[in-house]
Amino acid sequence: MSFTQTEKRERPRRIGYWPLRSDAGDALGGGRDGIAEHVRFEDSAIFDGVTSTIRLPGAGETDGSQPFSLSLEFEVDDQGGSCLPGGLVSRYCEERMEGWHLSVLSQPGVTSAQTNWRNLQFGWTAERAVGEWKDWGSPGGSRMICSMCVFDDSLYVGIFDDAQDRKGHVYSLTDEGEWFDCGHPDDSNSVWSLAEFGGRLYAGTMRYKASGSALPESPNQAPGGRIFRYEGGQEWSLFGELPVEGNDSIGALTVFGDRLVAMPFYSYGAFAFDESGRCEPLGAPGSEGKTRGFTLSPFQRRLYIGCNYSDGVWSRTLTEPWRNDSVLKNCDQVYCFAVYHNRFLTGIWPEARVLCYEGGVDWSDYGLLGAEKEVMGVSVFNGRLYGGTLPGGEVYRYAGDRRWEKVGVLESPELDVVHRRVWTMAVYRGSLFAGTLPSGKVWSLGGVPLVTSDRSLTPGWHRATVTYNRETLALYLDGRLVSEAPVGGAVDPLSGDVPLMLGSGPQCKYSGRIREAELYDGALTAGQIADLSRKS
Repeated sequence: MSFTQTEKRERPRRIGYWPLRSDAGDALGGGRDGIAEHVRFEDSAIFDGVTSTIRLPGAGETDGSQPFSLSLEFEVDDQGGSCLPGGLVSRYCEERMEGWHLSVLSQPGVTSAQTNWRNLQFGWTAERAVGEWKDWGSPGGSRMICSMCVFDDSLYVGIFDDAQDRKGHVYSLTDEGEWFDCGHPDDSNSVWSLAEFGGRLYAGTMRYKASGSALPESPNQAPGGRIFRYEGGQEWSLFGELPVEGNDSIGALTVFGDRLVAMPFYSYGAFAFDESGRCEPLGAPGSEGKTRGFTLSPFQRRLYIGCNYSDGVWSRTLTEPWRNDSVLKNCDQVYCFAVYHNRFLTGIWPEARVLCYEGGVDWSDYGLLGAEKEVMGVSVFNGRLYGGTLPGGEVYRYAGDRRWEKVGVLESPELDVVHRRVWTMAVYRGSLFAGTLPSGKVWSLGGVPLVTSDRSLTPGWHRATVTYNRETLALYLDGRLVSEAPVGGAVDPLSGDVPLMLGSGPQCKYSGRIREAELYDGALTAGQIADLSRKS
C-alpha cells in the first residue's frame, strides 16, 4: 500500500538505521554507529541476557522533548524459561528510576505463581506519584487471592475457599470488569498456583491449612496436590500429580528449561514435567533433602528455590544437584523472588526485608518495607519495584538506596485478624494488580504511561514499533496497534547523560536476537507502521 501525498510530506525522517547483521554500525552513515559490549553478530545481534548491550548515539531525539518512533525486529531466546527475556531498548536511568523502555516482561517467583510470561510492554517511568488503587472486589467471595496469571489477554486468579462451595476456583476478569467463574479443577479448597507453559494455562491445587495465616480452617478438607490444564469455559483436564506419598499440595509452578517445574507446599522436593506430562524428580534442597520450598524462579540459567526455616536459598540446573546459595541472617522463610536492574532479589520473614544476591552464598541488604514482618508478592511495574507485606496488608515501592515508600494499604487495619497479606501481583492492561487475604480482594494501581501486550509472544521473529508524540505512547506488534496510553503530563525531558541502549531495560538485560533497528524523528502513523512491518 502506498502512502498518500499528505503522509509522504509528513512522514518522519529516519535518522538512524542499524541493520545489526555483522556489526553495530549505522547504515545511514550519519555518525550514529553503536558501541557493542559482549554482543555476537550472526546475521543479527545476539544478546546473552547477562552483560550484552549496544549503546546508540542520538539520544537527544528520544529525551521526551519531541516526538519520536523506534522500530526493531527481535526474537526472544530465554533458554526455555531458564532466564528472563528483558529489555529490548530503553533510555532509562537506574539511579533515578526514570525514563522509557520497550521490554518483554516475565515474572516467575511471585510467591506461588508465574504471573507474567513474555509480555511485550512500552512505558515511561516517572518519579511522580501514581494513581489511586481500584477495588475489583472479591471473586467468588474468596478469603484469599492465592495466585495470578496474565494469559491470552485476560487476568486469571486462583482463590482459596469460594463462598458458594468452599472449593478453590479460578476466575478471569472480563472486559466489562466482572469476574467469570472458570470452574474448580478439583474439590480442594484452593488453586494455589498458576502458570503459562507451552501456550496453555496450568493450575496447581492445594488443601490450604488456613491456620498458617491465623484464620479458621476451611470446612473443606479435600486433598489437592494435582496439576490441571485449562480447556476453556469451566473445563479442566488433569495434567499430572507429584509422586509424593500423601501429598495434597502444589506450592508453586514455574517454567525452567522447557519444563514445567512444580513443588509441594507441605512436603519436600521439586518435579519437572514435559508437555506430555512425563515427570522427572529433581530432589529436595537441604543437607538431608527434607527442606520445604515456598517459591521457585529461574535466573541466568539456574533454578532457584526459596525455603522454609533457616535454609535460605538453593539452586540447581536440570542436570546438576541442589547447591546452597545463601547464609541468610534473621531469616526463617523465603517467600518470593524478583529481578530488578539485572539483580536477583528475594523477600523474607520475620522482618520484611528484601535481599540482593551477590554470588556464592552472599546477599546484601536491599531495605526494609516499613515495620512489616514479611515480603510476599513482588512485581516490576513500569520501571519501578513494588512489594506486598504482612501483617499490615500494605504495598511499598522501592525509592532507591535501600529505601521503600508505602503506596497503599489494601486490607483494613480494623479487621479482627492477626495477619493481613498482599500475597500476589501481576502487570495487566497497563496497571499493577494485587491480591489479598483475608478479604480475598483484587486491587489495581494505574496512572502511569504504560502499554502492555497481555498475550505471550509466540516463538520466532517479531517487529515491535513504539511511538511517542508528547501526549500519547503507542505500541505496535507486527504492524498492528496493541495499545495506547496518555502521557498525562508525567514525562519530563531526560537529562543528556542517560544513554539510549539496545538490550537493556529496568528488569534485566535482554536474552535473544535483535536486528533492523530504526529511529525516526517523529511519530509514525498506523499506515506507515503497517507498511514498515510488511517490508520486514
